Amino acid sequence: MRVVQVNSADIVGRRFNGYDARTYLAAEGIHSNHLVWTRTGTDPSVVKLFDVRGIRLATRLATRAVSQVERRLSIHSLLQLQSFALPLHKTFRHADLVHYQIVHDGFFSLWALPWLSRLKPSIWTWHDPFIMTGHCIYPLNCERWRIGCGCCPALDLPFAFRRDRTAFGFRQKKWVCSHAELDVVVASRHMLEMARQSPIAQTARLHLIPFGIDLDRFCPRDSAGARERLGVLGDRAVIFVRAFESPFKGFDYLLEALERLSEASLCIITTHHKGLLNRFVGRHQIIELGWVDDEDRLIEAYTAADFFVMPSTAEAFGMMAIEAMACGKPVIVFDGTSLPEVTFAPAAGLSVPMRDGVALAAAILRLATDPDERRRRGETSRQLAQQHYDIRLHAKRMADLYRSVAGRHREGRALNVGSA
Repeated sequence: MRVVQVNSADIVGRRFNGYDARTYLAAEGIHSNHLVWTRTGTDPSVVKLFDVRGIRLATRLATRAVSQVERRLSIHSLLQLQSFALPLHKTFRHADLVHYQIVHDGFFSLWALPWLSRLKPSIWTWHDPFIMTGHCIYPLNCERWRIGCGCCPALDLPFAFRRDRTAFGFRQKKWVCSHAELDVVVASRHMLEMARQSPIAQTARLHLIPFGIDLDRFCPRDSAGARERLGVLGDRAVIFVRAFESPFKGFDYLLEALERLSEASLCIITTHHKGLLNRFVGRHQIIELGWVDDEDRLIEAYTAADFFVMPSTAEAFGMMAIEAMACGKPVIVFDGTSLPEVTFAPAAGLSVPMRDGVALAAAILRLATDPDERRRRGETSRQLAQQHYDIRLHAKRMADLYRSVAGRHREGRALNVGSA
């Protein structure tokens, strides 16, 4: 069976956009190609969208101009009309099924989905709640996504609008979902429950399939060796965090928690942005890795750490959480997102009240000073990762869904032909 994955990128987000699953899908009899807007790898199975010689630059410039128009009009992912040309791609034409991944970040028109989904059996993974809101990726505390948006209290949230056209955006998404022949995949019960409550998703066929990772790569390893290579000093407890300034990642609450840990002496390993922990230099050892696209380097950081802190205030799944679990590390999270569910708190993960810096500080101190609890929770985390987050299990579930959706599509066509 031939499946094409339509996505914004190949390498960025590879662990959840279907790219890393290709080998495991092949073992299930699924040949997977990718049509992407941004191609940074060299894999021949990945084809760059709308990249025809002679019009390549014009297409890119036109899309950039359309995005600027959308920003002025306060709409998003609607006017990129080149999406209707997707069937001109040979990869699309030869596919038995199309799996739409991240298609809402500026290169693709959602308006095309009803038509495209009638040409090929189609699946759409909702990686975040954007499709269920008038404009934002995550609604945070706002409940207006339940009633059609409008009167938006946070137009500055990504994707930001200049003026309130959120009710219009909501109506367009509802039209797309009601007219498209799509099966929708979500990765957490948190997202599944939100979709069930969404007016936009009322007609969607919903499937819960958690993401998976390579548990032979992400696995418990020699912590002492990793600490030595990273330069961890002494016997201090080591925490690993994602240093990322975002309205959704909760880094400010981590800073508040660390301010309260005046008596503790920690080693803090970070990825992503540098310099965000400068105020703690001298009080804690800070090891900043910066942006990490080297999987071995990332695994080394998990291995060196005693536990992982992920204080997101909005999260549809949490890939780094399951990577830490697979490496045998417990994860500290906030209530109110998918993360308590994904980390199996309180049995494995440790969940504290949302946006409570005091409680977050107490949880960090608790694990930092109790190696036995860290070990117990880490062992449980690894066991649960093996049961639920093996990429082979993910690939099997996806392959079963691909066959089911393609089979239903064939049966529908046969009925239509018979009735004609």
